[in-house]
Amino acid sequence: MIHLYFRNFVRFFAIALAALTLGACGGLGSFSSGDLFGSGQTPQDNASQSPDVSAITNAGGVKVAFLLPLGVKGEAGNVARSLKEAGEMALVESGNPGITLLTKDTGGTPAGAAAAAQNAINEGAELIIGPLFAGSVQAVGPVARQKGVPVIAFSSVSSVAGNGVYLMSFLPEEEVANIVRYSASKGRKRVVAMVPKTAYGGLIERALASELQRRGGTLVGVHRYARTSQGIIVPSKGVVQTLSNASNPADTLLIAEGGDMLRMVSSALANAGLRRDTVKLVGTGKWDEPITSSISLLQGGWYPGVSPAQTNAFKGRFRKTYGRDPQRIASLAYDAVSLAIALARKPAGSRFTASNLTNSQGFQGSNGLFRFTPQGRNQRGLSILDVTSNGPRVIGPPPSSFSAGF
Repeated sequence: MIHLYFRNFVRFFAIALAALTLGACGGLGSFSSGDLFGSGQTPQDNASQSPDVSAITNAGGVKVAFLLPLGVKGEAGNVARSLKEAGEMALVESGNPGITLLTKDTGGTPAGAAAAAQNAINEGAELIIGPLFAGSVQAVGPVARQKGVPVIAFSSVSSVAGNGVYLMSFLPEEEVANIVRYSASKGRKRVVAMVPKTAYGGLIERALASELQRRGGTLVGVHRYARTSQGIIVPSKGVVQTLSNASNPADTLLIAEGGDMLRMVSSALANAGLRRDTVKLVGTGKWDEPITSSISLLQGGWYPGVSPAQTNAFKGRFRKTYGRDPQRIASLAYDAVSLAIALARKPAGSRFTASNLTNSQGFQGSNGLFRFTPQGRNQRGLSILDVTSNGPRVIGPPPSSFSAGF
């Protein structure tokens, strides 16, 4: 009975999303390291192409708060606007959403986020989507908890999850889990890691050690570097020395870097004598940027991400609606609002419950399969992408369901 219900629920959620395999807006990229922003295009006014949200919402709908730093200038404000638009696109595409979004500006501060959450709850919000920044999520949590209102936030800082706060974001730990899972299935279980001396690097290192232990693998060595042209020279030489140690062999090198810094690290490794035919190079979601395909050393390397087909599908539909490309994490808002629409179909008091939000079978979103854990984090079934000079190529399709391998 429960299984049958969930099948129907997933079917509805798929309809609410318009298709099971609509894409993310640019993949994981730099969003995997915390509250960071990519280099998406700056939005330009295009109100004539914006969907008429008011035409499909009403005061009688289930109220859902949407907390974003809309009034903040610069990149953060651009990202907030793109998230808002993607959420509204989900409403329009559902046809009859049954929810009313109470969009509130957090001002980009914890105090502003807490006040926005309180105002939305006073207006009857049963669920909060957002905010964006980790500090704001921490401030909203206690306010929402007092009234039993769950929060689906966009921060990728795992420490802010739990106690009714669920993270929709791409988490670095999940990227590591996906790439290690795939590599281990191909017999590659002895890994050397090259990570920056940052909080992100430390997180990747801990996640890698944990996941390798779970998969029966070995973390052969870790080389940490300062993110400067000089800071990568000695660690790069150390990596090559570790890989050449026949008494403690390794078959995989994970590089937790992206963008221009990834190019610098790759150059330093090549100068130190590393050849790509001697070890399999793998990365995190930070590799999901156009520059990666132009780096010779990384050709044939693997990393976790959203397939280009999904990415392009979402971007194309967003562009058709708004006349420009979305910011890179906009699809997360689309999925969050779509999930709210699906759960809102249930009777009052049994909509946004912890048991519904943490259903072990998960949900199919525009970025693929995902589920929330009781601790408020998420697990994702990502594609494994192969680096080619023409862009990423899917070599490991995303799973269609969660299995014992997760």
